[in-house]
Amino acid sequence: MKNNMHVRNRLLVPLVMGAIVLTVIALGGRSVVQATDQGEMHVDVTITDQGYSIKGHTMTDQMTAITFRNNGTMPHGITSPAFKTGVIKKEGDGVEVKDVKGKGHTGYTLQPGKTMTLHFYKAANADQSTIQVPFWCHLHPQHKGEFLVVETRGELGGG
Repeated sequence: MKNNMHVRNRLLVPLVMGAIVLTVIALGGRSVVQATDQGEMHVDVTITDQGYSIKGHTMTDQMTAITFRNNGTMPHGITSPAFKTGVIKKEGDGVEVKDVKGKGHTGYTLQPGKTMTLHFYKAANADQSTIQVPFWCHLHPQHKGEFLVVETRGELGGG
């Protein structure tokens, strides 16, 4: 019986190590702890009648939740060329706005006091390590903002 346990334990260690290696490979080289800690990236955008306030950034090949809060006194818009193909899902109170012919995507309108979250994905671009994602209010063109999509190489936080 003791001999069978010894053989089982000798086989268990390589199996567990193999599972860990496969998991790290599946997570793009990040450890399980890094993947769990990171989860979905997040960018917060607060809209006022004076413009945008942006906090956060994201990385390429990461799902990102971009939360827009309209703290202004009037409706405001959010539009960006990147949102035409990068938005996976919309949650909340934003209303999608189509172009003048009612066909293409123009942006989203958000009423005062309302919140909307766009789940956004941006694939890596071999030519750029940092991608600036501009957006603006289609109702008030003077309101402009941007957030960064940063590509990192190697271990996060490493030196």
